Amino acid sequence: MKQPLALLLAALTVAPALADPPPIRVGVIMQMSGPLAAYGQETWEAFRYTIDKINAEGGIKKMGGAKIELVLADDASLPARAANEARRLITDEHVDLLAGGLQTPEMLAVSPVLDELKMPTIAMHPAGSATPWLFTLNWPYDRGYAKSMAEFLDFLNKQKGFHIKSVAMVYTNYEAAQKVNEALKRRLPELGFTIAGEVPLDPKSTDLTAAMLRLRAMKPDATAGLVRIQEGALIDQARYALKIRGILFLGGTGGFSDPELWKDLGDTIGKDALCNDLFGYSLGSPDMKSAALHAMVEDMNAHSKLPFKVGMTGIVAAQGARVMQRVLEMAGTTQRDAVLHAYQTVNFPPGDPYLYLVRPEGISFAADRSPAAVGGIIIQWMPDRSQQIVWPPALATGEPRPLRQP
Repeated sequence: MKQPLALLLAALTVAPALADPPPIRVGVIMQMSGPLAAYGQETWEAFRYTIDKINAEGGIKKMGGAKIELVLADDASLPARAANEARRLITDEHVDLLAGGLQTPEMLAVSPVLDELKMPTIAMHPAGSATPWLFTLNWPYDRGYAKSMAEFLDFLNKQKGFHIKSVAMVYTNYEAAQKVNEALKRRLPELGFTIAGEVPLDPKSTDLTAAMLRLRAMKPDATAGLVRIQEGALIDQARYALKIRGILFLGGTGGFSDPELWKDLGDTIGKDALCNDLFGYSLGSPDMKSAALHAMVEDMNAHSKLPFKVGMTGIVAAQGARVMQRVLEMAGTTQRDAVLHAYQTVNFPPGDPYLYLVRPEGISFAADRSPAAVGGIIIQWMPDRSQQIVWPPALATGEPRPLRQP
């Protein structure tokens, strides 16, 4: 009888060690409804799919294989609601970390909550961070967006035979785009361009015909600015209807490079407007030369629930999930100071199997919590809905298409 009793005691002693570790609860704030739903839904599906992959691969190994459990909150594209949802997720749902699509207005709204409750957060889309607790995969306004767009226009003139002299500022009239606009107005004259005027786009507008008529009257050679996907589609509809030709449209990110544009425009307008006189600034593209990126894109296109092929928004979301995974592996805990330090020091070097955003220096965060190495890419659309990278030259997969005659 002693031997079975000893075996029973041994089993009872070992049993707790074999128990599954508690899940890591991650609150996820997305724009699942409202005017930014196109961003939020693609971001959520790609983020969720990648987290499911991480769990299937064994979870967070340094935490005993703990699985990540996502708690979704819809902010309805409203900054105030994003702040309320952040507070609810932290105080009522007791999540360990936060993640989110978070455009710049939502980021600004949630920042005081993160400061107060000291919650580490990874955000995919805001152009900057207003709190030491939030890290973004998007570029900063000046050294990212404005610098890249100004340098691309200079590249077209000096290396590709374009003759761009005047540039009109065309941008969605909200915080991030306003800051990019101010930076562009400083940088473009330094490179010899003149500013033809400004056409701020009302985020509540459902028709941009009047704005495009005003632009055409300025007679610029090109436009530049940060444009959301809603305004991007409206710009293209107006360009097509008004038969605007020979003005170079440069901007982004979603308004010029997101695959969702084809859904809104259809083939007829898409092939005319997207595939001519337009270059999109983007954080990433499926056309990038990267084995890790292509493997991820092929897998997600084959098995995710996205209603279209994964584009820049989905790529950034998948990268955000992998950044969170690595941060947790580095920290080995959900203790917030340890997680914060891991975000500050995380690094994806070139060649990393989980580096989806192709960067010559890889991915790490600067003191402003934006990517340390910035630049982005410029794409042009092809009639089959694929993209070619036209800048920077080291990543180019095609030549910039000449402008049509006015």
